[in-house]
Amino acid sequence: MGFRTPKFECVNGYKIAEVDGPTFKVLDGDRQLGEDFPYSGEAAAYARSLPSRDPQK
Repeated sequence: MGFRTPKFECVNGYKIAEVDGPTFKVLDGDRQLGEDFPYSGEAAAYARSLPSRDPQK
C-alpha cells in the first residue's frame, strides 16, 4: 500500500483536486463546490462557470 500525493490545478481562482477514483473536486478553500466529477475537464468547465476568484491585474 503506497501513499499518493494529490494533484492540484487552479482554474478561475478555484482549486481542482484529483482524489482516489480518479475523482475531481472543485474547492473554494476547504469547501467543495458542486459534485464529484469523473474528468478533470468537467471540473474545469464547472470552475469556469463560477464567478472568478482570480485577482484583477
